[in-house]
Amino acid sequence: MQIIHLTFRIILTISIVLISFLSIQEVDIESKIKILDKFVHFFCFTYLTAISWLSRIFDKEFLVYVIVLAYGILIEVVQKYVPYRSFEFLDIFADFLGILGGIILIKIFKNFYPNY
Repeated sequence: MQIIHLTFRIILTISIVLISFLSIQEVDIESKIKILDKFVHFFCFTYLTAISWLSRIFDKEFLVYVIVLAYGILIEVVQKYVPYRSFEFLDIFADFLGILGGIILIKIFKNFYPNY
């Protein structure tokens, strides 16, 4: 089981580095495609929530959710100070909904693998 946790921790680390890097890159999005940005936030945070839980870094599930949301808020704060990016509350809301999506995935996973 240790090797599985280690593998998920490596995946989580790579994911956080990649998402952090991409979050400060300049993006040229037309206003029509802006809604897709919210879906990207939703799916990224669903993924981050699930991977964070699977990595078993924290003993308490609630702590995983709080830290993933704090990471999303941190990204938005950093984007406020990047000249070509902006802070958006809707992004944080999409992150929160993604965390809820991750919670649903975790509940489904627990039904199939209750001893994980």
